[in-house]
Amino acid sequence: MSTKNDYSTSEWKAIASAPVAAGLFITLSDTSGPIGIAKEALAVGRAITDAAQGQTPEIVKAIAMGMKDNGRPETPDMPMGNRAKSKEALTSTIRSAVDAVERHSPSEAQAYKTWLASIARRVAEASKEGGFLNMGGTLVSSKEEEALKELTEVLH
Repeated sequence: MSTKNDYSTSEWKAIASAPVAAGLFITLSDTSGPIGIAKEALAVGRAITDAAQGQTPEIVKAIAMGMKDNGRPETPDMPMGNRAKSKEALTSTIRSAVDAVERHSPSEAQAYKTWLASIARRVAEASKEGGFLNMGGTLVSSKEEEALKELTEVLH
């Protein structure tokens, strides 16, 4: 079991911002308008706060408590305006986070990676894609499915 104190400042920044990075990675794959983006952002926040309960590793609970204490989740550093560079920065954050957890707390690594994947899935399912006025469309678009597969590769 690890805590924030087991990591350097930069490692903890990556670990704590990786849930948002996973969500943003999905959002950037297929933007769904302002309402869809808001629903997807809320899905990340709910996934983090939900993690404070149940059988989650201590590191995940620490991230949830940090969000509760700060009133918002930790956000990853990423360039704006270039979708490809933004997605690259997000995957870099996720890789750094996973690497740090695997080094310092290998027993928590798989649960942490599974949690990040579940956040991405919740974001993908938060808003229908391609519909009009919430009618029609699909729950998860083909671009989001592709992004989920990419993220799975990053996490393994």
